[in-house]
Amino acid sequence: MSLVFSKSLFVKQAVLTLLLAISLSLISNSIQLLDGITQQKKMIENDFNQLLGVVEQPLASAVFRLDYPVAKQQVESLLNSPSIAKVEVSDENGKLFVAASAPQRVFSSSQALADWLFGDFTFFQRPLILLQPSFNSGLLTVVPETRYLMDNLLSTHIPLLLFNLVKDILLACLVSLIFYFLVTYPLVRLTRSLSKLGRVRKLPLFGAFYRHHQADELGQLHATFSHLWDNLNTALSDLERSNSHTKAMIEHAADGIILLDDQQQIRIANTTAKSMLKLDKKDLPDTSLEAFYEESDWPYFVDLVSALPLNHPTTIESQYHVDGQTLPVEVRLVKYQVQSNVETLMLMRDVSERKQAQDHIHHLAYYDPVTDLPNRQYLTDRLNERLRVSNLDSHYSAVVFMDIDRFKVINDSLGHNVGDQLLRCVSKQLAGLVSSEVVFARMGGDEFAFLLQALGKDLAAAEAQVDDLICRVMLACQQVKTAGHHEVHITASLGASVFQSSEQCAEVILKQADTALYRAKESGRNTYAMYRPEMQAASDARLEMEKALHHATENKLFELYYQPQNNAEGELIGAEALLRWRDADKGFISPAEFIPLAEEIGLIVDIGTWVLDEALSQVATWLEQGKWQTSWRMSINVSPIQFQQASFLPTLKAQLEKHHVPASCVDLEITENTLLNDWATSLTKMQAIKELGVYLSIDDFGTGYSSLKYLKSLPIDRLKIDQSFVRDLLTDHSDEAIVHAVIAMAKALKINVLAEGVETLPHFDRLKECECFFYQGYYFGRPAPADQFIASFVHDSSDIAPSF
Repeated sequence: MSLVFSKSLFVKQAVLTLLLAISLSLISNSIQLLDGITQQKKMIENDFNQLLGVVEQPLASAVFRLDYPVAKQQVESLLNSPSIAKVEVSDENGKLFVAASAPQRVFSSSQALADWLFGDFTFFQRPLILLQPSFNSGLLTVVPETRYLMDNLLSTHIPLLLFNLVKDILLACLVSLIFYFLVTYPLVRLTRSLSKLGRVRKLPLFGAFYRHHQADELGQLHATFSHLWDNLNTALSDLERSNSHTKAMIEHAADGIILLDDQQQIRIANTTAKSMLKLDKKDLPDTSLEAFYEESDWPYFVDLVSALPLNHPTTIESQYHVDGQTLPVEVRLVKYQVQSNVETLMLMRDVSERKQAQDHIHHLAYYDPVTDLPNRQYLTDRLNERLRVSNLDSHYSAVVFMDIDRFKVINDSLGHNVGDQLLRCVSKQLAGLVSSEVVFARMGGDEFAFLLQALGKDLAAAEAQVDDLICRVMLACQQVKTAGHHEVHITASLGASVFQSSEQCAEVILKQADTALYRAKESGRNTYAMYRPEMQAASDARLEMEKALHHATENKLFELYYQPQNNAEGELIGAEALLRWRDADKGFISPAEFIPLAEEIGLIVDIGTWVLDEALSQVATWLEQGKWQTSWRMSINVSPIQFQQASFLPTLKAQLEKHHVPASCVDLEITENTLLNDWATSLTKMQAIKELGVYLSIDDFGTGYSSLKYLKSLPIDRLKIDQSFVRDLLTDHSDEAIVHAVIAMAKALKINVLAEGVETLPHFDRLKECECFFYQGYYFGRPAPADQFIASFVHDSSDIAPSF
């Protein structure tokens, strides 16, 4: 039947019609055959009964008379009928009297079929009853020839059956032919027309179709199909347009789009996804997403997708491995069911740039851009973490602050680029001294910090570990550093705070370390200090000093005192302007106390500018009053930081012009350290100052680091021997030798020498013997305000030497 139903509609109809006709014909003929057999059996039975009735009396008489020949003759006469196979006659006692069988004959029917069909005709029996006298003489038994009966039956009914069957087959063929022309052929033509039908075309059919089928079912089918075809064309156009838009959006989407089956195999991927994952279109059906995951990460993804409910999207971040490189992605997952299949849609976005930006922002937030070390925020966060767990392990930890001594001088003199290179050199060297457990950070400027964690539960042992680190850091800092083309010698000051209690906060601990660092700087630098509670008072005092110093600078609360300078005859040759600060609460504060602080916090330039302006203003007033001679010099101290400022020379010129003071009345005193960091720039600036007519002196000569070989190149007018050498001149032969050497050197270079700290007559006499003829000290006069200075040391017409 499968072959039949695989054919065309006509073949199906023809075969089914033929099979139906044959089946009906066979059923009808079978009924007729059964009816014919029944009728035939009745006829056979009647025939046999009639035949037996003919021979009954003769056989009964012959058996009664025991006339064997007559009985034999009667039996053989029965065998003349081809329908009888055997005849037996028995007497009244049941003994066989006579028997005969028909000769062997050939029949077309099989014995089994004949026995099956005529099984009830096994034999016919009739008693042999003699009428006169009435006597039962025996029994006649006749066995029919069933094969003959079968052949006779078939010869009678088979032609009729075949005729009916052929008639029904011909009728079926005629019906099929009519069906073909009425239905199948028009449908074939309609189908062929449909197969040739293109998009957006009307249904073309032959003319006969419209004539014969316009009003029947085929015509209705054509009309219905035409209407459906128009609707289908419209729907297809809309669908294709929508499909084109969808494909375009998918293919040109900035995000990667991947469709996974329930086995996590990639079935569909757009251009972006293929580019991201380096996928080849021909490899898609065999590519599993597992190929892009770490072996340890894949089970997590599988479990996530398995547990994801249908139509409930979720977003995750993951990392794919493509061609040996790591690709960070943000994945939007949604699982849905299409018919009986479950699929997973993935929207992937490459977040490499975002990750890089986040890492960059994190690096900017927590790392120093110059040294690439962790910054203050990073160290503070780690310190807070340590404080949170310190109450659990009870271990001591420590914060160590480090500051490069005089780094500002290096930075200002050699430039910020060299300063940055020096910072990188120091950070790289120190980073190699500490283990990975130690947080080494740059706090800003030239300040670094170390966070040492879990140093043990013994305070002495913890401080010993801190001491060991500090000593190694100080030793490393003292090694020569190369910054650009410069070899730089530096030292470092360090302060440490060891802590244990989690009750302290990070700000307090950092402040303690900073306080200890400041104490180390106060101790002369190139040293370190451990924080002790009593240091806090000093730190608070320093903060108060800074606050007061800012207030004094802003409100010009300083004063200038003037100390006379004299020659060997005791005559006044000038004065030195000395800065004094009288605080409302503390009274006079020593310059040795607040000048270094002003240099450190950046106020020294403003203060120096005020001193220059105030001193020149005073000289201008005295010149106008006739109390200052043009041959006298006003010595004004210039801080190294102030001298290195690019604005110093223009400021000097502006002040001279502002106050109309002759340049020859001004003597600028600079220290040897001013020349240390940038010799060429300092020399150029000094020469420009000399061109203005201003005098230059080296203050505190002998206490700095400059080489004497540079002295001959300096455009200086005077050396001032530091008072530390003069004070012990009478008792210390080394100081005396130094004084002799300085005077001899200056004499050879034709440079004047002025001794500071001349306090007694013996000092005065001894300096004259050493051929030093210019002096400054208490022996000649103490520093005094402007009015007292004029009253004490300046007279109407001439200077009067002090009494010796």
